[in-house]
Order: sequence, then structure tokens, then C-alpha cells
Amino acid sequence: MKTVGLVAATCALLVVLTGCGGGAAGSAEPTPAAGATSVTDELARADSPVTRSGERRPLAEGLTITVSAPKSFVPSASASAGVEAKRAVGFEMTVRNDGPALYRSASLSLTAMVNGELTQQVIDSTQGYTGVVGASDVPPGGSMRFSVAFAVPAETVSVLVSAQPDTAGGPSVTVFDGST
Repeated sequence: MKTVGLVAATCALLVVLTGCGGGAAGSAEPTPAAGATSVTDELARADSPVTRSGERRPLAEGLTITVSAPKSFVPSASASAGVEAKRAVGFEMTVRNDGPALYRSASLSLTAMVNGELTQQVIDSTQGYTGVVGASDVPPGGSMRFSVAFAVPAETVSVLVSAQPDTAGGPSVTVFDGST
């Protein structure tokens, strides 16, 4: 009986997720194949509103983050050692501090999943993608801008970018969830 209940709950979740997708009605975007993501992944996404580029999102108490639309590019020959990506997607990000204390930018951790698999950050200073490293701390009322990129395959893929405001722990926030 538990199996029937689990199957029914999974089907109901899939109906809700496909009916409430972030894409436009009649969109030609392919849907992921069954089994491409786990039920846990779908539940985690269902709890978080769909992310849109340019939308300010809460990051932590007093902190917000704004993320641009993804920009696809071919990494230069001088890009990060060890990253042999045929393609990368880059984002412009702005962290705003409306809290009472200085925010240490070195505390910010960014991760990306491509089709459910962790991917590498691409540092390509030739094209302006330097990441957070070296970014200045953010005083109360201030903000910092930086560019970050992640390795992706040549074909269109699902990308999920998360930000964790404190590397010592705490929850991550989804800052981009879409196809590129």
C-alpha cells in the first residue's frame, strides 16, 4: 500500500510541477526525461519559487542577490587550469547588504548543477569571469558586483545555481534555475 501511495504522490507532484513551470505556455523547451531528477530534487524545487533573471532574492538576513540572465560563451585558452569546457554560462551577480554589519565576500559560496550533476566554476579573466575571489567586503548599505561562470556541455542543459552566504554552514538559496 505504501508503494501505491508513493506512486500517487509522485504523479501528483509531477502534475503540479509541469502545470506550474516557469516557461511560457506552448514553450518548445523539452521536458526532462522521466527519472532525470529524483523526487527529492523536485520537492526541493517545488518549495522554492521559480527564479527569474534580474529578480532580487533574499540571501540571508539583510542580504539580497540579483542574478542576470545566463550568457553562453566559449572559454578562452587562458581559462581555469583543469577546466576543459567547450562551453560555459556566465552570470553577472550583485550582492546588496541592507544589514547592520559588514558582509565578508569571502564567505559567499556558489555552486552549480548541470542536469543534476555538480559542475566546475570557470575562471576566465580574459572574458571578465573572475568569480567572487578578490571581491571587496560589503559595508552596510553597500553592494558588490562580480561575474561568475560554470562549465556546461555544448548541448542545451538544465542549470541550477545556488548561493550559500556563509561557508561555515547555513542554507543555500537557489539563484538561477533554468535551461541554457
